[in-house]
Amino acid sequence: MKRFTLAVLVVAILAVPGVSLAKGPKTPKGTCTPHNVRFRVAGTVVSGSLTAGTGKHTYSGTLVVQVTKASKAAKAAKGTQQTYTLTDTRLRLHGEDPAALTANSRVRLEGRMTALGKKCDQTGFTATVTIRRGSIKPPTPA
Repeated sequence: MKRFTLAVLVVAILAVPGVSLAKGPKTPKGTCTPHNVRFRVAGTVVSGSLTAGTGKHTYSGTLVVQVTKASKAAKAAKGTQQTYTLTDTRLRLHGEDPAALTANSRVRLEGRMTALGKKCDQTGFTATVTIRRGSIKPPTPA
């Protein structure tokens, strides 16, 4: 009798709509919460100065980049000059001096950017960009 009661109780719990034991509660549709999207840009260094960070190959500082290529999330940056603030970002410098970066060096940066859904109201929302890694190579000889 106890097994039968337990089985009925389990079936009743699983039959209730909206209750799932494997997942957390569902968020109602129409809520607009920021989420992270992949962010990639490439271009040339206009100016910048970096200092060594706390970890191996990590640097902090600012980098001004003339953006020539951009991912879908970063398409607004394409063709413009952008300033990126780096905080303990993993960078490969390929022989570049971090304190005095060479102008026209090739740069590639990757990270995350906060975004709202297409149908969400964008007023008052400011996207934040977090650069996680990148590389800076000397300019190509002409």
